[in-house]
Parts: sequence; C-alpha cells; structure tokens
Amino acid sequence: MTKSPGLSVCMIVKNESANIADALACFTPFADEIVVVDTGSTDNTKEIASRFTSRIYDFEWIDDFAAARNFAMSKASRSYQLWVDADDRIDSENQRLIESLKSDFDGRKAFYFILQNRMDTSGPSSCRQLRCFPIAEGIRFQRPIHEQAFESVMKAGLEIVFTEILIAHLGYMDEEVRLAKARRNLAIMERQRAEGSDDGGLYFFLALTYAPLGRKEEAMQCMAQALEYFEKESYNHHLIPEAYLFQAKVAFEMGDYDKSLRNLAVMGCLADANPLYNYHMGILYQRMGMHRQAIEALNKVCGKKYVPSLFPTQPLPNDTELLLHIAYSLYCMNEQKGALELINSSKAGRGRSWEWLATKAFAYQNLGLAHIAFEAALRFGELEPVSWARLGAVYKLRGYADKARECFARAGMPGHSKAFRPQS
Repeated sequence: MTKSPGLSVCMIVKNESANIADALACFTPFADEIVVVDTGSTDNTKEIASRFTSRIYDFEWIDDFAAARNFAMSKASRSYQLWVDADDRIDSENQRLIESLKSDFDGRKAFYFILQNRMDTSGPSSCRQLRCFPIAEGIRFQRPIHEQAFESVMKAGLEIVFTEILIAHLGYMDEEVRLAKARRNLAIMERQRAEGSDDGGLYFFLALTYAPLGRKEEAMQCMAQALEYFEKESYNHHLIPEAYLFQAKVAFEMGDYDKSLRNLAVMGCLADANPLYNYHMGILYQRMGMHRQAIEALNKVCGKKYVPSLFPTQPLPNDTELLLHIAYSLYCMNEQKGALELINSSKAGRGRSWEWLATKAFAYQNLGLAHIAFEAALRFGELEPVSWARLGAVYKLRGYADKARECFARAGMPGHSKAFRPQS
C-alpha cells in the first residue's frame, strides 16, 4: 500500500505514565502522525497518550522488541518512520533539524541519529543509531532484544546518511533501573540461545550483559564466541575492536593481566588512529603499571576530535586532562621534570592540576603520589571537600592520625574515614 509523504513517529510503551507526556510533547512539533503501541500497561499510559494522538494500539507482549516495533511500523501511514521510546527527549534545535530532514525523504535514504544516554553517576555516553528510514516491504526490525533494522536496510540497498541530530535517552539514569533492564535483557537472550539462536551479535550482547551482573567468566566466554563469528560474518566487523577492548578490560578486572595484555596487543593493531581506542588502551596500561605504553597510546589521542561510533562511548577528555593523564604516568616513571612541565603549563591551573593528579592517584591506590599531589595542591589553594576527605584517608592509612582527623573535619565529616578508602 502506498504511504502518504511525511514522518510517522512510532513508539512501543508499557507503564510509562511518568514519561510519556513529556516525550509526546517533544515529538509533536515534527511528527506528521504518532503511533503508540502499548504492550500491557496497567497504569494510565494510554489515557495520557490519547491527549496527543488517536493512533493507539495494543500488542500482546511476547518478549520480542522487534516484533512489537514491526507491529507499530505496520500501523504507520506515512512514508518514513522515526522509532523512539518514552524516555527519549528531543530539544527544539533537533526538532527543527528533523523537520528539515523531511526534504530528503525520497525512499532511497536511511538516517543515523546520535543517541546520548544520560547517566546518573558518570558523564553521558553517545552512539550513532539507525533511527529513521522508509516504511517499505522487506525493511524490518530483527532480534528480540537490541533490535535493529540495519541488515534489512542494507539488503534494500538504501543510502546510509549520518546526521548530527541528537536524541537524549533518560532510561539509564538510575542504577537499579539499569540492573533491572540488564536482567530482563539477559532472560530474553538466554531464551534465544536455548531456542537455537546462534550468531555473533547474540554472544556479543550476552557478554555485555553478563559482565555488569558479576558473571565475568561467562562474559569472557561469550565474547570469545562472538569474535569467532565476527571474523566470518560479512557484517558486525565494526564490533571486533570493541570485543577485544572488552576482553582486555574484563580480564584486567579478573586479575588476569597476561590475557589483558594479549588483547591489548591485538587492539594495538586495530586501534590505528582511533582516539577512543587509544585512550582506553592508555588507561588500561596505566592501571597495570605499564606507563611507557600508556604514554604512547595517550599521545595518539591529544588534539583528536571525539566522534560517536556505532557503539556507546563516553566523550574523550579534553587536551588539558589528557596531558595530566600523561603527567601521571611520567611521575610514576620517576620522570618528575617532564611531569612538572605538564602540570605547570596546564590550563586548569597548578592547584587544580595537582588536585586532579592526586584524585587519580588515590583512585589507583597510589597513596605515595596521592599524598605528594594533595599536599602540592594545598600550596596553591584550598581543596574541595571530597579531596580533604581523600587526603584524610591517605593520612590515616599512612599512620598520621592527627592530620587525618583535621582533614575529615575540614571535609565536614570528622573521624568518618571508612567511606573514603581508595577503590580499585
């Protein structure tokens, strides 16, 4: 059936009464129609949605996100769809960009947007996602979890266009919510495997889900299987460096430094000029005390621009912070002169630079350097309260009880040292 020109915004929801009004309000300015598919809400999600659209449908949840999204797409009447979630937000500038994008809706193009995952305890991570494409025969979502339409879009011969349109995703702001989603996703993927699904993507996402749930051995096994598939498959090659980096990180966390180093050696061949990979390699080398290799990797990052990839990553530190990372390694190699030159030239100022260096040393349990750096920072001004607490922890662990008590008092929590022990 011929579709009318324009954009259908398609979403699947369940118990989203806290989110859906804000979501639909920011989709309405550019949507030619909004299709909401409810998969079993027990709250007033549908009632709220009805204030914005009449195109609301029920779909029995079968633990298959692709099936639900394909059902939503089947109800759309426009030529292109943008798939979204209730915890997505699009600001006014990006609303205008989407409206302008409609002039390129010729049925032969598919569009990547930038998805920015907002986090509660760390900076946002971003990736490129295929979010907008024609509604046409043969173009379908695949995979019950981590669903995507990339394979069918490629088979249709569509031109891939990378845009700078940004969608903010709020679904990972809470740690408990993240873990609940991980457990839900794991149950779906384990069922897939039990039913005979067997491909690189499944093992890759199983590995990513096992790791934060503390099942690191299973995570490593699954990632090794994913790599076997990736080497043979004609797609997913962009995930190969991510797989080796994952194995390097998890092996380090498990205390298997030899395995971590073997994966980093492969990464050295794959990273080339990619600043994200070089940055993460540099940090891992630092944590293993291999500072010459860390400096070599970090030097390849300075001056490079962060570009989101197809896999969620956090932005690169700015050049000032990168130089302080290098200063840390120089100090650990007893090359104080080079470290001091970087610290003294830092745009952050010497006091803040020493405090930053001390914080990094504290996190890596390098108490000697943390001690030196915190005291150096004090010569240039006051510390932040959390830095006073960390310095107190350093003094306490090094046997300076009176100094520790003074620091904890300055931090506003006298004598309370246990909460500030260094963490690996």
